[in-house]
Amino acid sequence: MLLERLKRILGSTFFSFLIWSLIFFAFVEFYLFIFSSRRIAIQDYLQPPYKENIRDVNVGNRTEKWDNHSIANELYHKVRIHCLLHLTNDRERLKAKHILKTWGTRCNRMHISDVSNVNKAYRRIARTQYEDLDWLLHVHVDSYVIMENLRYKLASYRPERMIYFSAYHAAYPYAHVSLKNTTDYIFSRSALQEMLRVSNDGYLANMEQGPNEQLFPFQVPAEILPFTLRCYFWNWPLIYRAVYSGQGFDSSMEMPIILPYVDLNQIYVLEFMLYHLRPYGHVNGMPALPAGSVMQQPALPVNDKVKTRLYREVRILCMVFSYPHKYEQVVRTIRKTWARHCNKLIVFSTQTPKQQGFEEAYTIALNVTEDYKHLWGKTKAAFRHVYTHHLDEADWFYKVDDDTYAILENMRFMLLDHDADEPIYFGCNFQAEHREPTYMSGGAGYVLSREAVRRLVENGIYKNRCNPNSIGTEDYEMGVCLHNLNVTAGDSRDKFNRYRFLPVGLPKMLVPGIIDKQYWLSYYVYFVFKEGIECCSSYIIAIHYVVYYQMYIFEYFLYQMRPYGIILGHEPLANRRLNGT
Repeated sequence: MLLERLKRILGSTFFSFLIWSLIFFAFVEFYLFIFSSRRIAIQDYLQPPYKENIRDVNVGNRTEKWDNHSIANELYHKVRIHCLLHLTNDRERLKAKHILKTWGTRCNRMHISDVSNVNKAYRRIARTQYEDLDWLLHVHVDSYVIMENLRYKLASYRPERMIYFSAYHAAYPYAHVSLKNTTDYIFSRSALQEMLRVSNDGYLANMEQGPNEQLFPFQVPAEILPFTLRCYFWNWPLIYRAVYSGQGFDSSMEMPIILPYVDLNQIYVLEFMLYHLRPYGHVNGMPALPAGSVMQQPALPVNDKVKTRLYREVRILCMVFSYPHKYEQVVRTIRKTWARHCNKLIVFSTQTPKQQGFEEAYTIALNVTEDYKHLWGKTKAAFRHVYTHHLDEADWFYKVDDDTYAILENMRFMLLDHDADEPIYFGCNFQAEHREPTYMSGGAGYVLSREAVRRLVENGIYKNRCNPNSIGTEDYEMGVCLHNLNVTAGDSRDKFNRYRFLPVGLPKMLVPGIIDKQYWLSYYVYFVFKEGIECCSSYIIAIHYVVYYQMYIFEYFLYQMRPYGIILGHEPLANRRLNGT
């Protein structure tokens, strides 16, 4: 009835046009939805479980020549650990190949078993390897093991002691890895001999069970696990432990040994973060080995002398762009993690925070339109504010979004060879459609010298030599503007031509096959990046697309916890400003 009345009012021709237009727009919306991330998320939610995509990849490896492995090497020979992977299907067999190229290389020996009953594998190892091992580690292929931390844990236990350690990891449909409950075990040599003596499966009842906190057992109600965490599920046991135990991410948190729920890509990300990535000038320490261990090792303190001197010599003001609806979670996290290493932090939004506890996050509410297409106007307003009120408080000015994790020590290391009065800026070099000028990707952020900021505001913004509108592609407009002002677009890669500003997440840069030549990044990067581990510098400055809770984990791995017995060193300073003092 209503449609008939509407048809009489509008006329049959216009009414037909209106109906077909609605059908067309509905079809367009449906088409966009089919290819959207929201559709993928809904599909994941309605059709669990998610199956991990495991494939052959060659990430490669490299030696960090300045590192000291002497303590780890001594423990390798004094705490002999054999590792066992018990494989039950083709997915596990394929994933095991990646373990053999990563953390598995740090086992004294690796055993692969596909017998139906794992107890048979235990007894075979007990009979044939008794003289060659002190401990047997049996883990599922979805666990990542920091072997150096395991040796630290076991160094104070005698293998003649009949003891075992275990950690149960429940299956979660959105974890993107295991589809079954798993248990990881560590058995002493004496415990293995008990398996030979007891013919049934009741051998555990005769053994002492050791503490398992560092093995990260995990069995919590699925209702409290954020669905949005499904792609980075390995983060959750760490976050849960830090939040619900009240320990937080600090040096008092016991060193993790086993990280469960690790997918293929994260195996290589963990390898890179633990053994390659480091903040320049920060030399990690380590706790003493407990009394009665297989060897004596006093505690070694952290050495931050070079880091501290760089902090004084290369002053960086961080300009973090955020949105009001993300302020409480994201800005709080940034302030507590990587922004601690800025000389000064200013958060730019369109509202000042109403919550308590943000005293250290100096926030400026800009009178601009808050959306992506007006980001160029917001950027100009922010630099005007910095120029007017803070130009003399820093040498360099780093503009960055709130989904980027930055390592400021590495930025200072790169900038040390440049003067703040030099008209130059750095970031990830982009080039639109292979034409000049080059510009810096906004994703990983870009850092301007004091002179570059002065030219940008005095000669560019005030004299309308930059795009005067608020609408524009922010990073490209900045590149055009600075180019016209004779500000050099610097090359931020390291001396091996490895990237230091990552415009996408670390897995996409590091693991071949995640992105291909048709991915948008290939059309924009000015310098072609290498595949595998040679993509990225050990002194990465910024990583884009880092979720706020991951920032705590990055900070913990970089500044609080390193594989026990490895002192990560640094190439010496060549700049006389610091080297001669």
